[in-house]
Amino acid sequence: MRRILLLGATLVPLMAAIPDIESSSCPRRDEPKYLGSKSCQKCHYKEYASWQKTAMAKSFEALKPGAAAESKKKAHLDLAKDYTQDAACVACHVTGYGKPGGYPEVGREWTVEEKARAPALEGVGCESCHGPGGDTSPFKKDNKDYKWADIAKMGAIHPDEKTCVSCHNKKSPSFREFIFADKIGKDTHDLLKLKRDHGCDHQHREGK
Repeated sequence: MRRILLLGATLVPLMAAIPDIESSSCPRRDEPKYLGSKSCQKCHYKEYASWQKTAMAKSFEALKPGAAAESKKKAHLDLAKDYTQDAACVACHVTGYGKPGGYPEVGREWTVEEKARAPALEGVGCESCHGPGGDTSPFKKDNKDYKWADIAKMGAIHPDEKTCVSCHNKKSPSFREFIFADKIGKDTHDLLKLKRDHGCDHQHREGK
């Protein structure tokens, strides 16, 4: 069952259905790994700084006991419960849940490496919307004039409404009408003008 917690005007998924995932202990060789939002910061520092202020970035905190009390009361959720240990909730409050390099699955013993990487993947980060950066991030750093077609083949994503409604959906006990166009640039991060023409296959909204 997917549920979503409302924090102010921003929708934050709380009890999301676990998406179909492959065990991170046996990833496909060709499946890109998640790196965490810090890997995006160097080249996209303004977007990163803007994203840090959003409820998306802080969504994992809402799962902790006593956090987001008003919203949990309205949704008839247990204020004392630690939802960070509930897989159905965690899937939509972290980045790359159960995927290679992503936030490790809850309910089992984590390896030393998984314990170390988990904090960097808390919250709905860059890769939740734009795809894992394991292949695209190093390619973009080495090829400043890259083309969208190149990184799209590596797993880069232009987020659309379908990207969001996997968590923001009517199965939430506190769901409000979700309008994709109203969220982009407000509840995600500022829209900034691109420095280079990357030959994108869609029209960018005019940024700052």
